[in-house]
Amino acid sequence: MSVLEENPGMKMDCEDWERDKPQCSSKGPRVKARGPEKFTIHDGDHKVLVLDSESLRAVPDKTYILPETFFVLASRVKSACENKGSPILLAVSKGELCLCCDRKKGQSQPSLQLKKRKLSNLAAQKKWKCLPFIFYRNKVGSWNTLESAAHPGWFVCTSANPGEPVEMTKSRGGRKYTEFSFRHICKTEMSPSEVSE
Repeated sequence: MSVLEENPGMKMDCEDWERDKPQCSSKGPRVKARGPEKFTIHDGDHKVLVLDSESLRAVPDKTYILPETFFVLASRVKSACENKGSPILLAVSKGELCLCCDRKKGQSQPSLQLKKRKLSNLAAQKKWKCLPFIFYRNKVGSWNTLESAAHPGWFVCTSANPGEPVEMTKSRGGRKYTEFSFRHICKTEMSPSEVSE
């Protein structure tokens, strides 16, 4: 699989969103909003994220395994703290399933869920409706962390054991990987969920 390494100069933030949103002007043409960027996500243990039975799992990065395509869109929600990173929305399955960090009834801690929401519709929602879907993408050297906007201090993580579900953690390091690389993918590549039967 051919992938392009992440553009280190690329920054997705509110300013990009504001600049790229449709402009309403009677004097000039309308500018179309830029769509989401497509990436594969790899953890610090050389595993890739894949979609398996509507849950995300981290599996060893082998040439015969096709990583899931993640659709990443900058959120209009401004970060309260500059050090939190750029607020983004993440989706899989052609932007039809969005990652969400929320508490299920009866649970004391938040969990990572995939909810059936269109990324394009979610981006237009008010802050309080889309907050569980927002993650702060923060650069840590050449890696990125993904912190929940709705549950500060909780990070997306993978386990040291391959095949386990991707989840949320409050403790960083140890047997949990909270640092990821985003690899921009070519438009011709497709993830398993994009292949039509």
